[in-house]
Formats: sequence, structure tokens, C-alpha cells
Amino acid sequence: MENQERGMNSANKRKKDIKRRSKNKERLTVMIFKGVGKARTFKISSHLLLWVSLFIVFYIVVTIFLTNVFINHYRKNRMLADENVELRAMLIKTKKSLEESQQHIALLDDYISEKKDQSTRSLVTADHAEPSLTTLVDIDELKIKRYKSTINVDFRIINKQLNEEPIGGYIFVFARIKDSDKSEVWVYPNSQLKDGLPVNYRNGQRFLIQRFKSISSKYTLSKSINRPLIIKIFVYDNNGTLILRKIVEA
Repeated sequence: MENQERGMNSANKRKKDIKRRSKNKERLTVMIFKGVGKARTFKISSHLLLWVSLFIVFYIVVTIFLTNVFINHYRKNRMLADENVELRAMLIKTKKSLEESQQHIALLDDYISEKKDQSTRSLVTADHAEPSLTTLVDIDELKIKRYKSTINVDFRIINKQLNEEPIGGYIFVFARIKDSDKSEVWVYPNSQLKDGLPVNYRNGQRFLIQRFKSISSKYTLSKSINRPLIIKIFVYDNNGTLILRKIVEA
């Protein structure tokens, strides 16, 4: 019996030695020398070393991949930033050109409006002096200015008497649209008409001159009119006698 137990114990020891040897074979021995005769020994599992190596390789691959992604993304952002700068520069340049164009257009509009307001239209003057009308007075420097719905008529009334005695009377200025079916007439000063003439000549603009006097009349219409106008100027003396009639087209 004792022999059998000894045999079993020796068999178990052999198995344990075999397992230890197999485990020792799976491990790597690392020796570190600090000096002469001094060394330290470490044992590392081969499985652990394999996993560490795989982790390092995976880390390197992932790092390279992410680095490439970052570089590509950076390049794209850089290109977009450059394009954005160029677009902003073009936008600023276009905006500046647009503002300059708007300023030029505004200046042209002002110039055209000023020309319309200041320039005198070419007038075709027709003097309908009837034999019964005297030549006591006359008018010159006739200017008709039109701007939108406003009409200004300016002129000078001149004393034509040779002895230059003072003369006075009343003046009416009429305006109507040429070749218009409507019979609307604007009168300055405002007065009632009958058969195209003022009912009361004393409602006209009073004047008394030794040599000449400047007369101005202004009409504000209900709307802007671009069609030609007929302007009539009637002058009465103090007794209500019509002494001058001028008809012009503007």
C-alpha cells in the first residue's frame, strides 16, 4: 500500500512539473542589466504581448486614418475659407459698383429734373393783336416752366408809350391743354369766365408801371400733364379795355 501511495504521489508531481514547464514555455523572459553582476528578470506572457502588439498596430492605423481625415477636412475648410474671402471681396466690389451706379442714376435724375424745371421750352409766339387793340404795353422775357403738376409763367410787362407816362391795369393768364376735348381752363388770378373771358376784369393782377414790371403766375394742377399747353395773356387797362392779348404754345 505504501508503495502504491508513493507511486501516485510521484505521478502527481510529474504532472505538476509538466504543467509548470508548459506555462513557462508560454512566457517570455526579459532581463534588465543595471551593472556588472546585477540583473533583473521579468516574465511576460506571450498572449499579453500579442494583444499589446495588436493594440499598438490598431492604434497606429486608427491614428493614421484620423490624421488623414483631419488633414482632408482642414484642406476643405481652407479652400472654403479662401472661396468665402473671394466671394466677400466680389460682393463688396459689386455692392460698391451698385452704389456708384445708384448715385449716377440719382445724379442723372436730379439733372433731368433740374433741366425740366429750369430750361425754358421753345415757345412759338403768336401775337393776335387786333386792329382795335392799342400798343400801349407789351411783354418780353416770357418763360414757362413745367415740373410735374406745377406750371410757372414769368414775364415782364413793358410800357410802350413814347412819353413813358405811367400806365396801369389788370392782367390775366390762362392755361389749357392743346387739342383737348375737355374745356378745362386754369386762370391766374382765379376768376369766373364767360365766353372765355373774365366776368370782372378787376379780378386780374393789378399793375402800375413807369417802364416795366415782372409778373409771375403759378398753377398747381390735380395731376402731372406732359401734353403741350396753350398759354393766353390778357391785359386790361383801368377802364376794362383789352389792350393786349398774347397766345403762346408751351
